[in-house]
Amino acid sequence: MHDSHALVPEIQTLLDASPDAVLIVDRAGRIVALNRRVETLFATTSARLKGKSVDILLPARTREAHASARSAYTASPTVRSMSARSGLVGLRANGTEFPVEISLTPIVGSTAELVMAVVHDVAARVRLEAAIAGTDRAVGALDAISDAIFTTDADGNIDFLNRSAEELTGVTRDSARGRSLSAVLPLISDGSGEPLTSPVTACLRRGVSGGSGEAVFLAHPGQDSRALDLSTTPIRDSSGAVTGATVVARDVTHARLIARQLSHQATHDSLTDLVNRGEFERRLARVLASAAEEHREDVVCFLDLDGFKRINDACGHLAGDEVLRELSDVMRDRMRSRDTLARMGGDEFGMLLEHCRLPRAERIAEEIRKAIGDYRFTFGAETHGVAASIGIVPIRAGIKRPTDVLRAADAACYLAKRRGGNRIKVSVPRRPAPGVSRGHEWPWRVVRAIKENRFLLYAQPVLPLDHGDARAPRFELLLRLDQGPGEPLSPSAFLPAARRHGLMPAVDRWVIREAIQRLSDWQRAHPGVEPPTAAINLDDETVAAGKVLTLVQAELARTGVRPHALCFEVSEAAVVSHTATSATLLRELRAAGCQTALEHCGTGMAAFTLLRRLQLDYLKIAGHIVRGLARDPVHRALATALNDVGHALGLKTIGVQVEGPEVLAWLRRIGVDYAQGFEIGRPEPLEDAIARFN
Repeated sequence: MHDSHALVPEIQTLLDASPDAVLIVDRAGRIVALNRRVETLFATTSARLKGKSVDILLPARTREAHASARSAYTASPTVRSMSARSGLVGLRANGTEFPVEISLTPIVGSTAELVMAVVHDVAARVRLEAAIAGTDRAVGALDAISDAIFTTDADGNIDFLNRSAEELTGVTRDSARGRSLSAVLPLISDGSGEPLTSPVTACLRRGVSGGSGEAVFLAHPGQDSRALDLSTTPIRDSSGAVTGATVVARDVTHARLIARQLSHQATHDSLTDLVNRGEFERRLARVLASAAEEHREDVVCFLDLDGFKRINDACGHLAGDEVLRELSDVMRDRMRSRDTLARMGGDEFGMLLEHCRLPRAERIAEEIRKAIGDYRFTFGAETHGVAASIGIVPIRAGIKRPTDVLRAADAACYLAKRRGGNRIKVSVPRRPAPGVSRGHEWPWRVVRAIKENRFLLYAQPVLPLDHGDARAPRFELLLRLDQGPGEPLSPSAFLPAARRHGLMPAVDRWVIREAIQRLSDWQRAHPGVEPPTAAINLDDETVAAGKVLTLVQAELARTGVRPHALCFEVSEAAVVSHTATSATLLRELRAAGCQTALEHCGTGMAAFTLLRRLQLDYLKIAGHIVRGLARDPVHRALATALNDVGHALGLKTIGVQVEGPEVLAWLRRIGVDYAQGFEIGRPEPLEDAIARFN
């Protein structure tokens, strides 16, 4: 589960199918999900509860005590039951109060420390228990209660159980009488699987009520085991002496299933069903904590697929997803049952090999590398292959942070990829191999470049192919990294690491601020003159974050730059992955006066279905299509189709990666509006490009 707390439809269906009222609450006590039974129980609606504090369901007099109890629970979350006998009361929207019992289950792995609360209305049971105490109507009345109820004598032997208890245990009332509760209701811990002592033992010894939320009833052969919430209450005679105990067992199997599903969603990748990065780091932290004490050997591997982008470009993202699923199985089949395989993001995977010596880890990694190299994916008439670069890092005593191990493994993988890919690179953290530290430092170099203004803006011209087009010049902004004397570094050197470490939104923010400032300087120097148009490429992660508009509006207001001097480009991949967010961003940018473009159009052929839903000014035909115009009739047909669709929607079209006069001639023949590439002009420092327009 992500920070947005979004539930997959299957889990919401499970919630709604629960016979109990179920709430999902975050660490701050806000309600993030609920089922229909909650609406019925509290006489309210989902819209009134979502996003609100759970205190809205409590009487005002109990909220302070509840806040204190919730704070204590958050510090040490466990499966726990709270009985109505402790004074728990719910508050309906109409102001009426009713006694409740609550079962709490932490959602393991959720980043927001989510907790599932199952709420039971026990008003009927409380009234019934009070009314039937000491009367002959007790047996019939208790049989009407849906919870399983047992009563024992002072030795813990059963003297009564109701019909629900008979159905739960498969034991009749008469045959159970005189037997110990543990014999009729054998229990194990839901967490450890270890046998639990009888729930009445402590109750009879101490004379106090209690409960357990971790009990599982070990069913007899032919029956399913059931998860139970238990509450125990001592029975006293007129003198106050404890003469027995009452045990109430509520079947919460369905609620436990929901909790497991939520935990699975929080800790696993939805595409491959492998564990996700967060869960991988938690498992790695556990290994690091025990490595020094147990004198064990463990290994971490970081794997990056080589050539996967070609499949995405040629076959589309749905085909790419299928490749990732199949390769996940290929890797899993060659690992041991105790090993962890995780999808770290995109086409990157992590492997945690516990109790594994380095030579064996290398053999496992080599088997995986060969298997991936042998893998073939057929799409239409074409067959595609991929390879793998793998970085291996043995875990040594003294390493305490998971991030240190992952950075070293990522750096080793980077070295393997830089040396041609399809190979393995071993890195020992205590004695880094030459060059490893350079890969290891990329994220910090990117952060430093942002803080110290060490990035450089370059510009590549975009040429109108209609010589009568009198509009202001256009160029696309490109990024370089200043490393002192010599040529600046191209983005291929540092952007992959920035993407892996989630730094692209920060990089894009730097580009936006710097570009607008440069355009502002140009406007002040040329009052009354139409400024050139600068195209800014937004990374997929930046689009998904959805925070670009606020920054753009603030910078435009600060500098006075004309909004139409900016053109924001979003990739087709971003639109496919984040359709709603992308559509909203493009619409808002246009409303603010900026221009918008869809780039890499035709990469996965999703453009034909998505274009009508997007507010755009330009359509950029994917480079691999443009490059093939001079030699491939299929590429010419694709370019023609994209150009025609763009024009039909009122968009201008741009052909990119134009690298020869033949390609440029074909773009003119097809009727494309603009061209960009080395044939038009090579990237140059932005200040030189702007000076050329003066």
